[in-house]
Amino acid sequence: MEEPRLRPDGLQLEEHRRFQKRFWKIERIAWVAFAIVTVAALLGLTGAGGPLATASAESSNAVISYPRVARWETADELQIAFRPRDGVTERMVTLSPAFAKAFQLEDVQPEPSETTISDRGQILIFGNADSNGGLVTMHIRAQSVGRNGFSVTVDGDASTALTTYVLP
Repeated sequence: MEEPRLRPDGLQLEEHRRFQKRFWKIERIAWVAFAIVTVAALLGLTGAGGPLATASAESSNAVISYPRVARWETADELQIAFRPRDGVTERMVTLSPAFAKAFQLEDVQPEPSETTISDRGQILIFGNADSNGGLVTMHIRAQSVGRNGFSVTVDGDASTALTTYVLP
């Protein structure tokens, strides 16, 4: 059997210096990767909260807040804040057919006074007794993983295109 080499400090150890340096390099790369994932999660890029997890889009009739990053089969919210309009007693929201393919609409608060399905998508009509606007909250659940594009139309205005990235 071969005797261990002597180090300059007198220790008799079997050293694999090249292997150790490679291991340290891989370890440092893993630390950086874990730090990147942690920062992404804190920012909301993994869904479920954080400043980048939600986004807002504006139309002339409303401000739409929606999940930019969502998790598959996890509850989320889509909110529509109507802008005040004088003399308007009903507000209409149209969700495109692509919305119905990508999301399950679980609950709407307040409940719409009328719901219709057409080739343009789901049409929800809300009573608006005072013309100060109002807020509609839709509880939705993503049904497919990947990039989901859909549009929302408020009061017959031009449709607002939205994109949600759904993670597994």
